[in-house]
Amino acid sequence: MRRPLATAMAAAVAVAVVGAAGCASTGHPAIPPSPSVAPSPGLVGPSDTGAPAGPSATATSNVPGPGAATSGDSLFPADGNGGYDVGHYAISIAYTPKTKALSGTGTITATATQALSRFDLDLHALTVRSVTVDGARARFGRSADKLVITPARPVAPHARFTTVIRYAGRPKPYSDPILGFEGFVPETDGALAQGEPQVAAGWFPVNDRPTDKASYDISITAPSDLAAISNGVLSSKHTTGSDTTWHWVESAPMASYLALVAIGRYRVTMSTHNGLPVVLAVASSLPRTVDASLARTPQILDFLITQFGPYPFDAVGGVVHNDTRLNFALENQTRPTYAPEFFSPIMDPSGTIAHELTHQWFGDSVSVGDWSDVWLNEGFATYAEWLWSEHEGRDTPKQFFDTMYNSRLPLNAPTSGTAETLFGPASYQRGAATLEALRIAVGDTTFWKIVRGWAQRYAGGNATTAEFIQYADQVSGKSLDSFLRTWLEEPGKPPYPRPIG
Repeated sequence: MRRPLATAMAAAVAVAVVGAAGCASTGHPAIPPSPSVAPSPGLVGPSDTGAPAGPSATATSNVPGPGAATSGDSLFPADGNGGYDVGHYAISIAYTPKTKALSGTGTITATATQALSRFDLDLHALTVRSVTVDGARARFGRSADKLVITPARPVAPHARFTTVIRYAGRPKPYSDPILGFEGFVPETDGALAQGEPQVAAGWFPVNDRPTDKASYDISITAPSDLAAISNGVLSSKHTTGSDTTWHWVESAPMASYLALVAIGRYRVTMSTHNGLPVVLAVASSLPRTVDASLARTPQILDFLITQFGPYPFDAVGGVVHNDTRLNFALENQTRPTYAPEFFSPIMDPSGTIAHELTHQWFGDSVSVGDWSDVWLNEGFATYAEWLWSEHEGRDTPKQFFDTMYNSRLPLNAPTSGTAETLFGPASYQRGAATLEALRIAVGDTTFWKIVRGWAQRYAGGNATTAEFIQYADQVSGKSLDSFLRTWLEEPGKPPYPRPIG
């Protein structure tokens, strides 16, 4: 997930520290590569008024009631809603950099999980012009960042329904004292939509929770002298007058915060690698050395496939922007984005690329069941940096682990994160250390069965820490509950891991 520049620099320092320490441990023996598998492949109300959302009706009731206006997430309950499950978003936006104006149409296909008298979507700063539900005009109103929709007729439980929202305005980024600056960010010659967890509602109406994943069609219309990059496969590109529309299709389920918009002057390279479409984009204001570094993406992906199994999506790539206000990297599905600082002369960006590509398995394909489970994303991605280091002939995961354990193991438990600490050392470093501790405890063969099996078992869905512990027990045939809970849920320094018989 969110990988701040400071975290990457700390990782680079850690490599130097481990190397300088000259640790006697040689790490784990090389693991056999996994087999190469082809990628799978009504009335209209004003936009700022309306009744507040009430409690959700029970899923088994046929009496229509309002869908929940919260997600139930332990850390970010205000983001996301209940009462329905989205299957597909068709988002069409047009953006004019000169005026910073956006207009859009969002077509949302969903299934009701209860009888719905009304339901909510998340939308930040933009003005809604009209709403229809199954072709009939619907009443709508606003309550803070909630779009409250009352269809002309209640939606029956288990019914599939389509909502079309037309909206416009000047997008306003989020500037949160805890989470920082992110969202849909206007730029001099374009815009960038990137962030976590607050981004998607800044440019389209959405059920903004990672547990309601959906497929996406994203069409972006912008001036023809600019590129417009998003997720998945480029389905079409056509020019009308002075504007060009880029149509991107992401057919695999995707969490909303992973949806990307990058409009601007980019050097775009499109190719294929082992039949997989590769889209790489670098801000034209950056030196060409950045292109060469980003071009290692397919090579790094090939290595990660040997570690984690088949790549879960039908496209890959990356975007390096030049907006220094967004000083982090993010695992946007199929198309990670990177701040320019990661490609400075003093940085080796390959570790960061490995980190973000690993999220395609852990974070994107297997997404969190609750934001408090974020170590499941960041721990795996940080561990992949250790694996990449070993692959490049540098320090091994065991050397990283021993150095960290002896001097700087985070004492906070990975699952104890708050909104303030979620993207901190406990999720990243201690999360990775937990994986290496597990590897020591169960041995290489069982460890890799757990890791690869986990990626396959929950592919395209969501999972929790409790499910990970249960899965590790199942695969290993051992009771790992106490061991893993000590590392993941208890503060302080766990005992050094030993093989578990």
